[in-house]
Amino acid sequence: MAHKKVTLAEIAKIAGVSRATVSLVVRNSPLVAEHTRRKVEQIMADLDYVRDIGAARLRNNSSRTIGVIVPNLVNAFFTEFLSGVEEVMGLDDRVVLLANSRDDTARQDQILQRFRGHGVDGVILCPAQGTAADLPGRIRGWGLPLVQSLREVGTDATDYAGADYVAGVGLAVRHLVERGHRRIAFLSVSARTSAREERLKGFARALAETGAEDGGIVEAELSWEGAMRSARQILALPTAPTAILCFNDVLAAGLMAGLRQAGCQPGRDRAVVGLDDLPLAELTYPPMTSVAMQPAAIGANAARLLARRLADPDAPISRAIVRPALRIRESSAGEWC
Repeated sequence: MAHKKVTLAEIAKIAGVSRATVSLVVRNSPLVAEHTRRKVEQIMADLDYVRDIGAARLRNNSSRTIGVIVPNLVNAFFTEFLSGVEEVMGLDDRVVLLANSRDDTARQDQILQRFRGHGVDGVILCPAQGTAADLPGRIRGWGLPLVQSLREVGTDATDYAGADYVAGVGLAVRHLVERGHRRIAFLSVSARTSAREERLKGFARALAETGAEDGGIVEAELSWEGAMRSARQILALPTAPTAILCFNDVLAAGLMAGLRQAGCQPGRDRAVVGLDDLPLAELTYPPMTSVAMQPAAIGANAARLLARRLADPDAPISRAIVRPALRIRESSAGEWC
């Protein structure tokens, strides 16, 4: 037996208000008095009302969906990033479609075409490694609003949401220097992206400002296993670094496990610092010093930039950058003499 859909007119009749008022409540309009909103929302809940998004799409020529493309879903950073996007887009009654490019440009192009086919209103993109600089222009030619986040291609080609990794790396290096470390190594990913470039720029700048020595740059694949394998490479560096700054918390956690396997105790024999400050940082042994980059805040900023672009396609390009904060824990807390 087919279930009859509840209409706005029926809700309005029970609530004793106009259909237009109920419509404003459904669209979260601030024009409705709070007591009226609560009354209407209670009636909608009692009647199990569900908004007909398909009808709204036909009326407004909008799918009420946006697409988000990230390079991997293994790193919890992107999970927190997505939660920020969804929170903001939910307030605008939009649904988020998530896709994983696996850092592959061909797969990224396929996802973009599927998003176009589904009629998404806009896209938040963390570009895959090797993404061509002309991609933002191509997407703009499709009439599809775009915000880049965490990584970017092109120069000021789109709105952008990210974190200040130059400043974040600077916080980490200065912390290590204050603890007495003079030779600091950097454990990086091999993927050539703007995120890698920004971190390495921050590393070089911080070394120059503090007078610390470059203990060497070692590259690893972005995985727990890759970071573990890098431990012996770092211990074999001729510069004998006493501290290692890592591209992110995933590499830092894997490195710490690898150091222990090699008979080197993190926090005692070598200081280790991560970047991102995910919940993982407090679960490692010892707990990891990390620089908080607030991925949920970055995701929320990306969503706000896209909502702004959807409302005003001709708005000037804008950037939203989250300020980092150092979280000191046992992996680097000891003094080095």
